[in-house]
Amino acid sequence: MSEQKQDLRKGRDRSFDQSRSKRFTELGVSKLRLGMRRTKQKDGTVTSKPETEATYRDRKQGGLLLRINKSGAKMWRVQYYDPHQRKMRTDKLGEFQPGNPIHMSVKDARKATKYHHGNLEKILDERKKMAVANRDSFKAVSDWYVEKFVEGQRRSAPQIKAVIKAILPTWENKPFEAITRPDVVELLDKIAETRGPRAADVTLAVLRRMMNKHAVRSKTGYSSVIVEGMAQIEDPRERARDRILDDREIRLMFAACDRLGTFGAMCKVLLYTAQRRTKVATMQFDDILDGVWTIPMEKREKGNAQRLKLPKPVLDIIEAQAELKINDYVFPASRVGRRDGPGEHFGSYSAFGQGKADLDKAMADIAPKPVVPHWTLHDIRRTSRSLMSRAGIRPDIAERVLGHVIGGVEGVYDRHDYDAERETALLSLASLIETIIRPPAKGGNVVSINRR
Repeated sequence: MSEQKQDLRKGRDRSFDQSRSKRFTELGVSKLRLGMRRTKQKDGTVTSKPETEATYRDRKQGGLLLRINKSGAKMWRVQYYDPHQRKMRTDKLGEFQPGNPIHMSVKDARKATKYHHGNLEKILDERKKMAVANRDSFKAVSDWYVEKFVEGQRRSAPQIKAVIKAILPTWENKPFEAITRPDVVELLDKIAETRGPRAADVTLAVLRRMMNKHAVRSKTGYSSVIVEGMAQIEDPRERARDRILDDREIRLMFAACDRLGTFGAMCKVLLYTAQRRTKVATMQFDDILDGVWTIPMEKREKGNAQRLKLPKPVLDIIEAQAELKINDYVFPASRVGRRDGPGEHFGSYSAFGQGKADLDKAMADIAPKPVVPHWTLHDIRRTSRSLMSRAGIRPDIAERVLGHVIGGVEGVYDRHDYDAERETALLSLASLIETIIRPPAKGGNVVSINRR
């Protein structure tokens, strides 16, 4: 065996920068930071720019590395030679985070490195067996797709990989060919709700190409579950939607909602509060105290309205729902739906598609002419925002009611809670809505809606 391979097997890499070799101690590791990278240009000048990553080697324990990423996070890694792939590799051991329960000390990192080196063959064999078992998982197929069709071939490779990374928490170990059309619809609806319909359509495009490529190589006769019509934005011209409900349509919606039980009550609250449908659908009775709704923050959520003092029409709806209480949710699932099973929001309303179809039908039954143009539940939120402007609410207050992150210097330095201002905004919004659905009797041009 060559001297180079012997060095690799022992976990040594002669090309490694010796200045990055240190005898690790708890104090020494805690002081390590990213530095400046000096680069010599063709004209002989030397430029410096901040490092985005740095790796240090332990002088005491061979193969033990400490990697610092751009955010400053420090991760322990073990370096070893993989005889199957015939190259050097590293595996993550843990994180250096003093004071955090997940903290791995220098001593523990050295022990983990020794164990990894001493059981390398067993670890690689187990990994190989797992790879065989999971070769058709979503992660395995997505890795194959990225390697074969994305990496080094597409200018949009970083964006595509980011899309796939966002899907992994949901589908990572799910058998690829077991992913159904409802699974895709559920995923896209969640993305549209949290990040917008455009993000959902980008995800759909990535999945469509991945599934088509997998179908070519599949030996089971697999066909992509994605079909025409699954895009959130059917008409490209609608990418920047401007649809809001006019006064007649708001009156129609309220009249129809009176017939639709839980879903109808939820739609009214959507308009009164200007919140996203998922936030309203997963509202729990325990989230409301003295008329104030505290909105839970979800993982990876940029921001929300935090606390809203609810106006009387909303509190009346919640009180009516409490009389029908079947679980902890204000708007519980009344049929089998995506959240009617074990999960983060077990038992909350989720049959939005069927509910919206019932609402459209009820509105058409009440007033067949003129036909109401297509609209979505998210358009209710845009309608609420427009009504706040109509009611004279300052734009920055309206944006805070919606839970939008305020950018720039104002967002950084303004730490006022704006609870009172949001309360006033919702009161003004509720007053305007009440005027719209119960217009003054003198209005001669008011469209009459006969409730059945």
